[in-house]
Amino acid sequence: MTGQTFAVDGLRCGGCVNIVKQALLGLDGVSGVEVALQKGSSSPVRVQADRVLDPDRVQAALAASGNFRLQR
Repeated sequence: MTGQTFAVDGLRCGGCVNIVKQALLGLDGVSGVEVALQKGSSSPVRVQADRVLDPDRVQAALAASGNFRLQR
């Protein structure tokens, strides 16, 4: 099991947090997602998975679920 933290832009409310959680939980190997909402800046998103996740896969899942993006 591995944990990674991503900085995600575009989260503005609790609804956004739920959308991001569901999008990332849909990725193969992901078992948990924690989001610390930071209005007006990037929000740290901690992902627990059975492997290291490719940031491009994470970005694709975020983009498909809304106007969310990784800060790189």
